[in-house]
Order: sequence, then structure tokens, then C-alpha cells
Amino acid sequence: KYIKEKENAVVLCNEALLLPVLHSIPTEVQNVNVTMGFPLAQTPIYSFVTGLMELQIVGYQTDSGRYTYDAVLSVLKHPYTRQLSNLAIDLERQLIKDNRFYPLPSELKKDDFLDKLFTPQHGISALCTYLIDLLREVAILYRQEHDNDDIFNQLYRESLFKTYTTINRLLNLVESGELKVQTETFKRLLTRILATSNIPFHGEPAIGMQIMGVLETRN
Repeated sequence: KYIKEKENAVVLCNEALLLPVLHSIPTEVQNVNVTMGFPLAQTPIYSFVTGLMELQIVGYQTDSGRYTYDAVLSVLKHPYTRQLSNLAIDLERQLIKDNRFYPLPSELKKDDFLDKLFTPQHGISALCTYLIDLLREVAILYRQEHDNDDIFNQLYRESLFKTYTTINRLLNLVESGELKVQTETFKRLLTRILATSNIPFHGEPAIGMQIMGVLETRN
């Protein structure tokens, strides 16, 4: 088995095919080494962060002090929210049942995580801190993960770290006065940065089946 792995490589002409390929690897292949970047925009952390920004910047109405139904539901349906809050599914069902199109924050704070999630944020500094705090909550999921060698866990941990450091860097710029923009502009800026970021894999090129992009074959 080891010899077969070492003698084979999969070259992808489209980086978006990486996840389908990883899911299709037979159980006989014990070691896989990925030597290409993966788009951050195709990871759960990207949809989580963009959903949170949509919730706080577009989904919260400052004049009425209420959230919009669509923004709330989008965040409640996210896998990270459901893993970190046992009450997320029940809250979603209750909102649908009661036709609460513009719920108050107080209606949504059913546990500690949902309390953090549905606390309105004002200004880009507060928004950055809010995102960073919630990313720390997500990090707990990966600290509890037993299969540390799983290729998908590696991918999602890397995407979490990349997102965390990006937002933290922007927060430092905001606090130093070098970045002064409106929240809507900040939302577009952060979305653009994350959408164009790639996640690097760290592995051993001498072991396992190699998966790479066309550019990685140049040598």
C-alpha cells in the first residue's frame, strides 16, 4: 500500500475539485499529501464570517433595534452555530412558527453562545472584536477533535487560523488609526480579502499519494 501511494499523484487543473477528490480517496490510501492551496471562500469559516457581518451590518436595524428574519435564519442554520448551541434549531423553529420577521435581540439570546451571537455591534472596532470572539468559540470545536490527522480537520483548522489572523490584523490597523472606513466598506474589504485568500497545506512530500495543482508540477 505504501508503494502504491508513493508512486501515484493526482494533478488538478481546477483547484475547486480538491474537496471532491479528497472525499473520493479510497480507504486503502492511508497517507495523502496535498501540495496546493485551497480557496478560503470554499470553507465553512468563510460563510460563517460573511453571515455574521451580514447579520450585524445589514440585518440589524438601528432605528427599531431589531434583526431581520433572513439574516438571523442564515446564521442559525450554519453548522458552527448548531454545534455550539443546542438551542439553535429550536429557536429557528420557534421563529418560523411565530412568524417573527423582525425579532428583538432579547428574543434570540437563549444561551451564552446565542447571547454573543445576537448582541448588536456598532463601529468596525467592535465588529472586529465580535468576530474574533466568535472565532475563538469555533476553535473549541477543533480542540475537542480527536482525529487530528484527518485531512479535512487540517483544512478547516488552517482556514480558521487564516481568518482569525486576517481580522486581528485589520483590528490592529483600526486601533492604530490607519484604517478609517464605514462598516459597509469594511464588510466589502474583509469579504474581498477572505475571498482571494488560499489555505496552505503542510505535509511530507516524501510520504503518501500526492495531490497537487498544475503549477506545483513545474519542477
